[in-house]
Amino acid sequence: MVEFKSKLNSNKSYALNNSVFKKFLWLYILLSVLLVAFGTIGVLFGEDSSDFTLGIVLIVLGVLATPLCYLLNLLIQKKNIKTSAYISDDTEEIITLDEEYITITQTRGDIFTSTLKASYLYIYKAYEDNGHIYLFISTNQSHVIDKSTITQGTLEEATLLLQANLGEKFKRQ
Repeated sequence: MVEFKSKLNSNKSYALNNSVFKKFLWLYILLSVLLVAFGTIGVLFGEDSSDFTLGIVLIVLGVLATPLCYLLNLLIQKKNIKTSAYISDDTEEIITLDEEYITITQTRGDIFTSTLKASYLYIYKAYEDNGHIYLFISTNQSHVIDKSTITQGTLEEATLLLQANLGEKFKRQ
């Protein structure tokens, strides 16, 4: 059995958000490159001043596209955190992995207690990076485990349990 005990606070949400953003970073960079390329073509080969102006606008948008996507992502995330009462430094989360089940208990004082005990079939996919393990229950929902919060067992045991129970659905990065 492996156990992780942590706070269910905004740090987990930011970790997941940054992980997802990194996966799509290539798309944002491609968008930026295309905008800059089309803008450069407009500036260099434009027939009149409107082509030049459009070219400059596209270059500026291209340069700003990736940072703007990141900022928009952060703003949406902050709004989601603000409206989620369970995401708080007062919320304790214990995630236990054993041979057959994943158990997740979340407690926030007298406000709420939630316990989920599910087989590994509950997990849609999972992956591990340097600091976290992400247990996706759908394409848009995930439980985030901060690997530094392990209280029982070892990280190697956790990885072995996930590999054994999830097979191809578990990836290491």
